[in-house]
Amino acid sequence: MRINSTGKVAGMALAGGAALLLASALRGGGRDPGPEDDADEAATYPPLDTPKPVAENVWIVDSGPMHPGGIPMPVRMTVVRLDNGDLLLHSPTQVTDALIAALQPLGPVRHLVAPNIAHWTYVAGWQARFPDAVTWGAPGLRDRRQVRAAGLRIDHDLAEEAPDAWRSEIEQGVIRGAGFAEVYLFHRASRTLMLTDLVQHLRSRRLPTATRVFSRLAGTEAGGTPRYLRLALYLRYGEVAATLRAMLALTPERVIFAHGAWFDRDGAARLRQALRWITG
Repeated sequence: MRINSTGKVAGMALAGGAALLLASALRGGGRDPGPEDDADEAATYPPLDTPKPVAENVWIVDSGPMHPGGIPMPVRMTVVRLDNGDLLLHSPTQVTDALIAALQPLGPVRHLVAPNIAHWTYVAGWQARFPDAVTWGAPGLRDRRQVRAAGLRIDHDLAEEAPDAWRSEIEQGVIRGAGFAEVYLFHRASRTLMLTDLVQHLRSRRLPTATRVFSRLAGTEAGGTPRYLRLALYLRYGEVAATLRAMLALTPERVIFAHGAWFDRDGAARLRQALRWITG
């Protein structure tokens, strides 16, 4: 079949049933949890909204759950302390007074990174609390209707080459699908790769029913790219495959992503398995 408009086809795929999570995130996130959400705790990775050490100068902050389409979903932020002491927040989660207090001993919050077209909805809250922090957005993020309507300030667009602010410490690259872009960051000293939605790992045994069904439909139980993103990436197969192979060549020791149980060991091998569907 000849595809005349990759953007149109990708848009249809992302908006379909298995695209429920991403489509809701693009609209601006989920609803606030209510007392009826008994499954919330099962969908998260406590302790929540507090920095947890991963490696030297790297922490994660588990949060949520978000409720896109009514489905409880965990969400995660990565915090990196740069050599000059500044903190970089990758895919910021919700901001709380307690979290700010916990981050203060680690360093000043200087960089807010919205690394793909979905993970931007909490950034405004951090901007309000840290007005001098610089906000970096994935390619095309500032042009999205939802982002413009929200009035989100984006100071700089991310590119394939890391900016001067962290180039000596972090490598990055842009994964450009049809209607989708995600920027990966690789912290050299700790060999930690930071992703958002490219890989998810929603293991069934600890999930509430709605999230478990979604995980099965999306094909993320064992850790992999959700099916609703695969078409968008495959429509630009040559470029995407080359980018992912370059990313795999970094041989990360650990891989952190936004949703599910991250790869805390054997990162390179597990990432290679997760991306076999497109890298071969």
